[in-house]
Amino acid sequence: MNSAKADNSKSELDNDLFWGTYRPNLYFGTRPRLPNSLLSGLMWFGLDNQRNWDSIRHSCELGDNLSEYGYARHNGRDFGEQIMRDTDHGVEIKSEFVKVPGTNGGSWAARFSGKTLKEDTDGVSLMYYFGLEGNGTMVMSVLDDMLTIRGKTPELGRFNIRIVPAQSNVSPQLPENLLKVDGISSVSKISGVALKVPKTEVWRAKEFISQKVVASAKTRMIKVIEQTEKKAPFPGHILFSLDTDIPKKKGKNLFFAQMVVRGEFSFDVVYECADESAKIDNESIDTVVNNKRKDFDTRFDSVFRLREKGFDNTEIEMARNALSSLIGGIGYFYGSGLVSKDPKPEYDQRDIRIADPELCEPYSLFAAAPSRPFFPRGFIWDEGFHQLVLGHWDSELSVEILHSWFQTMDSNGWIAREQILGEEARSKVPKEFQVQYPNFANPPTLLLPIQMLASWTKAANVTESLGKTINVDSRAQGIDIETKTQAMRDDLGKMAEYVSRLLEFFHRTQAGEVHNVAGGLSGSEQRMNAAYGFRWRGRTMDHTLTSGIDDYPRARPPSTGELHVDLFSWVTYMEMVNAELATFASTNTSSTEENVAIPPDSNLQLYLRRLDELHWNDDENMYCDVTVRVRDDYDELEDDASTATEPVFVCHKGYVSLFPVLLGLVPPHSAKLGHILDIVEDPNELWTDYGIRSLSKSDPYYGKGEDYWRGPVWININYLLLSSLYRNYITVEGPYQEQAQRIYTGLRRNLIDNIGKQYRESRFFWEQYNPEDGHGQGTHPFTGWTTLIVLIMAEKY
Repeated sequence: MNSAKADNSKSELDNDLFWGTYRPNLYFGTRPRLPNSLLSGLMWFGLDNQRNWDSIRHSCELGDNLSEYGYARHNGRDFGEQIMRDTDHGVEIKSEFVKVPGTNGGSWAARFSGKTLKEDTDGVSLMYYFGLEGNGTMVMSVLDDMLTIRGKTPELGRFNIRIVPAQSNVSPQLPENLLKVDGISSVSKISGVALKVPKTEVWRAKEFISQKVVASAKTRMIKVIEQTEKKAPFPGHILFSLDTDIPKKKGKNLFFAQMVVRGEFSFDVVYECADESAKIDNESIDTVVNNKRKDFDTRFDSVFRLREKGFDNTEIEMARNALSSLIGGIGYFYGSGLVSKDPKPEYDQRDIRIADPELCEPYSLFAAAPSRPFFPRGFIWDEGFHQLVLGHWDSELSVEILHSWFQTMDSNGWIAREQILGEEARSKVPKEFQVQYPNFANPPTLLLPIQMLASWTKAANVTESLGKTINVDSRAQGIDIETKTQAMRDDLGKMAEYVSRLLEFFHRTQAGEVHNVAGGLSGSEQRMNAAYGFRWRGRTMDHTLTSGIDDYPRARPPSTGELHVDLFSWVTYMEMVNAELATFASTNTSSTEENVAIPPDSNLQLYLRRLDELHWNDDENMYCDVTVRVRDDYDELEDDASTATEPVFVCHKGYVSLFPVLLGLVPPHSAKLGHILDIVEDPNELWTDYGIRSLSKSDPYYGKGEDYWRGPVWININYLLLSSLYRNYITVEGPYQEQAQRIYTGLRRNLIDNIGKQYRESRFFWEQYNPEDGHGQGTHPFTGWTTLIVLIMAEKY
C-alpha cells in the first residue's frame, strides 16, 4: 500500500471529522474532537409566559414536550439540517450546519431560521453561546448589529466567530408608556453577555445564563414599578431582554448572544479558522446548503435504492430522517468514569464488602447515542446495531467509532458497558447506575458490523460491496478505492486483535460453574468453557442488566449455577467471527489454553454441539436457560455435598430462546429450526402485526412488572431475526425454507408499516412498540437501533 496515500486518506478523515454536531444531548451544539476545548450551543425560551425562563430550552429533555425535533439530513461529515418545533414556547426553528475544510479542522457555519407560532405574541428569546473549557483566550464585541468573538487556543490556533442576525428580523416594540423609563431601552437586534465560569463547568451554561436573566428581570421590573407605578405582569420582552454586558476585565470564557424576535427570523453563527482559504461568506450559506442537500439525497438514493423497492416519498423521507437522526446523535465524549476496582459480589454474596468506586483517568469516546434526551452517551450493547446502519452509509466513519470503542478496552479485555464520562454525563444518570464493574460484560454487538465489514472486504467485487460505503469526494483526489480498501483491511487487522482479547475476557469472567455436565467429553474438550456453559454476572431477582434484555424472566432466585443460552450463543458467535478475522490479523494474539488445545474448526463444532446438549429442551422443543436445584432424593447425611444439585431448565419463549437462530447457529435442516419458527409464527406466542414480541403471550410473566422486555416489540431483535432468515434460511433448500420465507416477508412488512405509521402520527422514532396495538412507547426520539428500519426497508443485512 502506498504509505503517502494512506497518510493522506487518514489526514482527510481526521479533518472531515474534527468539528461536528458532537453534543447530541443538546438540541443543537458543536464541539471539536478535542478534550477541554471550545463548546457552543443554542438556547431559546418563549416570552408569552413569564415562567418560561425557568424552562430555557438547551439540552434535549422529554419534559420539554417538543412536538418535533431530529435531523432530516445529516451526512456525518460537513452537513446537517433539522427542524425543532416547540409549541409550548411558541416557536419553530430550523438549523442548517455546513463545514469548509481548512487548517485546524477548518471552518463551519450554522444558520438558524424559523418563526414564532402565534401572530399575537410577545416573541421568543434566542441565544447562542461559546464556552472555553481549556486554555486560551476569547474577546467579544458587539457592533453594527453583529456580535464577534476573537480567540486563540493551543489546539485551534487563532479563530474568529461572528453571530449575525438577519436585517429582516423584527423585535417587539417598547410600549409608549415605557419609552422614558431610565434603564429600559428598545430591544436591540443582538446583545452580548460575557461571563467567567469554572472551566470544568462550561457545560452548565444554561444555569449561568438563567441566573443572569432572572437578576436582570428583577432589576428591570423594579425600575418600571418605581418610575411608572405599573404593576405586574409585564411584557416578556421587557423583563427578559438582556443589555450588552462585556466587562473590561479579561479572562471571560463564556459568551452569550441574545436576539429577541417575533414573526419570521434568521441568524447565522460562523466560526472561521485562520486559514484564508476556509473563509465563509454569509451570503453563500444558502447555496452551500442547497448543494449539500442535493448531494445527500442523491447519495441516499444510490446507497439504499428504496424507490426501486417500491417505497413512496413519505416512506423514503422517514428512512432518510432515521439515518440522519442516528448520525446527528454521534457525539464526542470526554471525562472520567466511576469504576470499581473490585468485581461486584454475586446475588447471594451481598454481605461481601468491596472498595468504593473511584474516578478513572479521563479518556475520550466517539460514539452514537441511542436517545438524545434519555441516553445521550455511549452504550456498547446499542453501538453494534448503530454501526450496522452507519457502516452502509459511511464505512470510514463507522470504523472510526469502532476504533474509539476498542481504545477504551483495559488490559484485561474489559470495556465498560455504559460510558458515563464526566460530570455532564453523570448529571443524567441515577447514582445507582453510574458505577461500572470489571466483571460485568454486555452483548458483544460490535462484532456484528466488524463481520459485515470483513465480508465486504473479502468479496470478489470489493468495489461494489465496500466501495459504495466509502465517502470519496472531489477533495480525495489521488486516494482511490483500492487504497481505501487496503486501509480497511489494515483496520480489520487491528480490530481482530481487540476481538481476540474481548473473547478471552468473556471466557475468563463469564464462564459457568455447573458441575457434572461435562461427561462424554475428551480431556482437552473438558478444559474448554464451552463444556460448562456461560453465565451473565450482575444478576438480581428481576434483572439481568448485563444481558441487555433487562427484565426478561430468568431463574428465580438467581444462582451461580445458572447457564444463559443467549450468552452461550454470543460466545459461540464470537468464536466464529474471531476465526473469520484471523486472515486480517498479523499474528494470532489469542493465548488461551482452550484455543491452543483444539483447532478453530473443531473448537466451533464443540460449541455448536454443547449449545444443544446444555440448552435444548426436548419436552418444550426450545432453547432454555439452565439453573440448579437440590435433588429430590438428596440425603445430606448420606450423600456427598458435591452431588446435591442437578441442572434444570428455565424456559421462557421469547427473545432469549431465539438467540441460536438469531445468530445463525442452528443448521437449516435441523428439526430444531422448525420448532423455533413455529413459536415465532404463532400469534399466541410471539407473532404480532407490529413485529415479534419480546416474550410469549402465553408466558405468566408477559406484560408483568416493569414490562420492559416482557412483551414489547424491539427493533434490534426483530432485525437480527430478519437478517438471519435472509442470510441463513430462505436461500438454502430445506424443509423450513418456505416457512422461513413466509415469516421473513410478513415480519418485514409489519415492521415497516407500523414504524411508518407511528412516525407519521408522532414524528418520532420510539424505543419500543406496544405488542397489542403497535403504538410507540418508552423514550423518544430513540434514534439508535430503531433506525435499523432503514436496512430492513433496503434489505441490507
